[in-house]
Amino acid sequence: MKRILICILLFGLSGVYAQKKQIEGPLVHSVYFWLTSPNDTAAKLDFENAINKLIATNPQGVSAYLGQPATTEKRDVVDNSFTYAYIMTFADAEAEAAYQTDPTHLRFIEEAQHLWRKVVVYDAIPATERN
Repeated sequence: MKRILICILLFGLSGVYAQKKQIEGPLVHSVYFWLTSPNDTAAKLDFENAINKLIATNPQGVSAYLGQPATTEKRDVVDNSFTYAYIMTFADAEAEAAYQTDPTHLRFIEEAQHLWRKVVVYDAIPATERN
């Protein structure tokens, strides 16, 4: 009886973990921007307009997110020095490669690169995939 209760408990907990919504798209492209003038409202609006146009018109992306640093607890491991975080997911590495030369992406760079002083990109695939 004790084993049955333990099994029920373990299966119940695994169901709770499985209910978390996964990010759509197996390749996650995370881009962090540091604007040259992060407190300039007009510059921020120009950046947001340019990147929102990219998000709305780019054909390769599966999903997208644009955010700013959260006011979470200050800790040594938290870097909230960036101005914007841009996350786009892609179906695969080929779609991400096509994105790099897509006219929508190139137009975004052309329109907005004068607004930033630094960009850092992190690309990730699920931990279960092996290169």
